[in-house]
Amino acid sequence: MKKILTFKKRKDFLRVAKQHYVATHNVVVQAAHSLCTDENLYVGYTATKKIGNAVVRSKAKRRLRALVRELLWSHALNNVDYVFIARNSTATCNFAELQKDMIYAIKKINKNFTEDKTTTPTNNNENI
Repeated sequence: MKKILTFKKRKDFLRVAKQHYVATHNVVVQAAHSLCTDENLYVGYTATKKIGNAVVRSKAKRRLRALVRELLWSHALNNVDYVFIARNSTATCNFAELQKDMIYAIKKINKNFTEDKTTTPTNNNENI
């Protein structure tokens, strides 16, 4: 059975941070190819002290976790790890707006893992 597992180690967050990211008004999503071959989804959540005190950070992470449980199974790719970073407006924005931003960010970041990178270069100097 598939599960959503959470990152606990700093090295996992750093590995994902080196790859692709998409920033929206309410959330930042980072993604990287997974090192695990199982069918579980690996996710991390981050809320820095810049966005507020412990109460605000906890609320922002709770909202991110709720959206991940709701959205990630239908929008996530296999063998991709995701990190969700809360922004200043994550804890206070409308939940529907946060959901829309997260769907947009996940779809946009997934394009980096689904595009065919083997395009042939075109020769622009054919008239010479």
